[in-house]
Amino acid sequence: MRIAAEYPGNLTEVRDVEFIGMVYRKAGCPMAEPTIWIEQLQQFISQHASADAIRGTVPAAVMLLLVGIVMSVLGAKLARFAVTTAFVVGGVAAGIRFGRELDLPPILCAAGGALLVGMIGFQTFRLWVGLGSALVLSSVVLGFYGYKNVAPHMSEFQQMTQSAPAGGTFTLLPADKQSAYADRTPKEFAEEFWTFLTRKDANIAKNGKVLAATALLTGLCLGVLAMRWALILSTSVIGTALVSASIGTLMMKSVPDSYQSFQGNPKVMGIAIGGFLVTSLILQTMLSRKAAAAKSNSSA
Repeated sequence: MRIAAEYPGNLTEVRDVEFIGMVYRKAGCPMAEPTIWIEQLQQFISQHASADAIRGTVPAAVMLLLVGIVMSVLGAKLARFAVTTAFVVGGVAAGIRFGRELDLPPILCAAGGALLVGMIGFQTFRLWVGLGSALVLSSVVLGFYGYKNVAPHMSEFQQMTQSAPAGGTFTLLPADKQSAYADRTPKEFAEEFWTFLTRKDANIAKNGKVLAATALLTGLCLGVLAMRWALILSTSVIGTALVSASIGTLMMKSVPDSYQSFQGNPKVMGIAIGGFLVTSLILQTMLSRKAAAAKSNSSA
């Protein structure tokens, strides 16, 4: 049983440490791996997800793997079709609801909604590419920034040790606080860590906001002005992320030992993910170039 306790001392910058089944709060510690975030997410899923949802993890991972592969190879070519189809489906749903509200023929309303909303999606495709590129680019930039500047502080917030601090004493928390601590969600964990981080270095949050705004504007301009390259970059990044996440989930469920060994070798994981991303970029560039050449030849 995990028991939470408070350790008297400087609690301005606190973190939770496990010691022989007890958790106490302590200020400064050595560095730890950023995989604590993954552990918190896994704990949240195991605590709050239903048994049916957990059993459906593997089929969902297989579906995401297939979607990721298609996006990594044909994402740029199928993007306009996918966006237009999504708008058409939304138009059908809106048309049916509109017809039911006004007692009009639902089929005619669905057809009209599909036509109108589908045309809007088709004509505004460049705008959606810009918005998608902005989100993807900002996510990548903030991801690298967080890995370099935020993750190294994780161990200062939560470090597993096997020895208590010299002269330390424990004060056990009430039972209700014990339960609340054990059932912390990833959101609560992230809020506590962010409070600790901003107290430690306020510039991290300011620099992150500046980088996020710059990346959003850059991605939006790239998507509007260079739509082909924005599509290739965005779909390759999203496809690679889906493939990586789905393979990691399948390995965790089927071969947990191999999954743990990969987690312990981040360089190998980085090389594998980077190689897949580069391959996706090359393939999509070649395929989109052939499609553009064929279109120009047919128009000539």
